[in-house]
Amino acid sequence: MNKLKILAGAAAASFAITGCMMTEKPLEKAANDLGIGTSPYTNCSFEMTPNTEEIDIAIINGRVMDPECNFDGQRNVGIKGNRIVLITKGEIKAKRVIDVKGHVVAPGFINTHNHAFSPFDTKMMAHDGITTLLDTEAGVSNAKMFYDKYDGKAFVNYGSGIGHEEVRRVVLDGLSEEDTSDPTYILKARGLAQQDEHASWALDIPDPEQHQQILKMFEQGMCDGAIAVASTVGYMGYGTPTYEVFDLQKLAAKHDRYFGAHTRFGPTESLPTNYTLGVREVVANAVALDGKLIVSHIQNQNWQETYELTRRLQEKGMPIFAEYYPAITGNPNIATPQLLPDKIKNNNIDPTKHIFNPLTGELFKSEEEFFKMQRESPEMPIFIIVRDPTWLKEWPHMKDIVIASDAIAYYDENGELLPIDAPASAYGGHPRNASSNGIVFREAREQGIPLMDIVNNASYVAAKYLSLAGLKPMQERGRLQPGMIADITIFNPETIADAATMKIGERGLYTKGINYVIVSGEVSIDNGEANTTILAGQPIRYEVMSECNIPEIVDLKDKKYQWHSEMDGYPATRFPPRKQNPPSPNDLEAHQ
Repeated sequence: MNKLKILAGAAAASFAITGCMMTEKPLEKAANDLGIGTSPYTNCSFEMTPNTEEIDIAIINGRVMDPECNFDGQRNVGIKGNRIVLITKGEIKAKRVIDVKGHVVAPGFINTHNHAFSPFDTKMMAHDGITTLLDTEAGVSNAKMFYDKYDGKAFVNYGSGIGHEEVRRVVLDGLSEEDTSDPTYILKARGLAQQDEHASWALDIPDPEQHQQILKMFEQGMCDGAIAVASTVGYMGYGTPTYEVFDLQKLAAKHDRYFGAHTRFGPTESLPTNYTLGVREVVANAVALDGKLIVSHIQNQNWQETYELTRRLQEKGMPIFAEYYPAITGNPNIATPQLLPDKIKNNNIDPTKHIFNPLTGELFKSEEEFFKMQRESPEMPIFIIVRDPTWLKEWPHMKDIVIASDAIAYYDENGELLPIDAPASAYGGHPRNASSNGIVFREAREQGIPLMDIVNNASYVAAKYLSLAGLKPMQERGRLQPGMIADITIFNPETIADAATMKIGERGLYTKGINYVIVSGEVSIDNGEANTTILAGQPIRYEVMSECNIPEIVDLKDKKYQWHSEMDGYPATRFPPRKQNPPSPNDLEAHQ
């Protein structure tokens, strides 16, 4: 196992950490030379000499909080271009001075689980303090198409992994890469694949040739700079063999990328298909491969067990982190495999008790009404109750975990995305998209949870672990330090709170108390108002490989572990037949 020392805040030569706050003494030496943090650029200098020349922005009188250096103190912050250039108690000369007395100045919040990159959705989530949106769960089939599409057009930073279900839709359902290369359209892609009332991407087992096609598309994605190997195997468990998941985790480990997983088995299934068993599948693979792992939205049945498992592995130095979003309802499409007529009861779901009709906001009146909509509009998003409401107050106590949203893009009654300047009341999607951070910060305040714990989860945790995989854009974000990219969220700790509800017209109400959001040095949310003329979002991406030679049979660096590695026909012989029949009595007699 990779015995990396992961430190959220560590003692250094000229700092003394007491409790949850670092004493305010100067540190001239870069912190990465002293063993703090996971970035080569870490710099715990919070007592710098004030500037003599005018810079662009000064944020004054704020409570600066940096989880990596474990710093919490009143400081002024200077920004020049897209960088934080100084943090000091002294006066800063700047073209613009923003007085944020009574507010926290924190690293911009990072959401690793997002499927909505449309203009309105990203603006709405910026109001929730988010400066970076990543999709490490569903992903895309073609990374180049995704990054090219949003180049220079993004309100916040953006990035994606290569997605298992999107690749399977290309290989098994025949969809185009254009239809499967933007998570914003993931539910539409599911609908396209189910026009023949059969979702091959979720229900069919690839043959050996198709398996290689899948691996080759992932290889191309790694060459194109995708940030992760992403899998929603939880939706595809009926057609995804364990060896397919294992091979994708091998591919991720080969490229030193994270494997992000919506794990096998659903949030409501009973034994022997309990959710935590699916978690153990990807954890066991990661341990065997010395790999990196993201466990997506763990807030399902027995989440306490999953949380303990990940925390123990973190303590051992394994590069693994989990996410959660604060909502008791899920937001899949109505024809998600677990809700099909022959499977819904095995998942303990009753449409009249657990699923809300998206057109009325009320529970479905009958199974007939539900299945009729499923046949006619398979891409339709729904709200489904899958969690215990009491958990909402328990989740914020978790440490070293990412606060995510699992945001799904919203389409209006005409099937169109909302324009960036649409009013919040026009939004009809899941309220978690608008207020995940607002919910958690409010709960933390009401329950007396240390503020640094929540700032850490909202900003630094994702940056910390992705930094371990050498993702440079994350080594320069998620930290409120000199030299870092100026992605900053400024909020009032006494008033930050969710405003969105499940009521129609209130689902997109912006989080209260977040008055400024700065993306790459640009003030995108300015005194509570979005400046929609600013599109400062940057790509979060690995460097594109200049050469990408993908062989006919993808090398997963596993040959020496294979029982048949010296046999003729390797590796084609590795795959079991698609259906393995039990032995007949004659077969048994022959081997007695």
